Amino acid sequence: MENGVEGRECVPFFETDKSQIIFEFFYLVILFFITLIATFLLQIFSSKLGVVYSDKVMLFSIFGGFLGGWVYDAKWFYRVTARGKSDQYSFPWQPHKFYWRVLTPFLSAIVAFSTYLLISSRVIPIQIDNMNTGKISFSLSFLLGYFSDLVLSRLAGWAEKIVPKVSDGKK
Repeated sequence: MENGVEGRECVPFFETDKSQIIFEFFYLVILFFITLIATFLLQIFSSKLGVVYSDKVMLFSIFGGFLGGWVYDAKWFYRVTARGKSDQYSFPWQPHKFYWRVLTPFLSAIVAFSTYLLISSRVIPIQIDNMNTGKISFSLSFLLGYFSDLVLSRLAGWAEKIVPKVSDGKK
């Protein structure tokens, strides 16, 4: 018996797994091309649009984090849909993970961008040469976005070290 969280009931937009898979495929493809086009336009027309270099670097960080999350998301989409006859991975389609798959690139962009800001402002003591260039902000944020779950766990550990623990009203 399904409780609504594990099955089709929590994603009422699709009547079948196939229709959901087709939607998610086109969703991922469209997101990819929109992000590529936006990144290209930013690179080519930023000065004509009045975007100053420092803002361009920040936008590249967001796009890099977004695409890192997109790649992670697309990899999992592929893994659970392109199993073939042998189903070597034993991952059945899970319709209830729709929201996770739809939001992953956006959440990854937020994590990557925020972490990039912490690093570039030297709050997190990591030394990277040419930190404030478009290439570095994009590529570093791509990695931070792809590994956003790991980044969040490391940030939690780092925060635990700098934020005093309070128990029973004492530090």
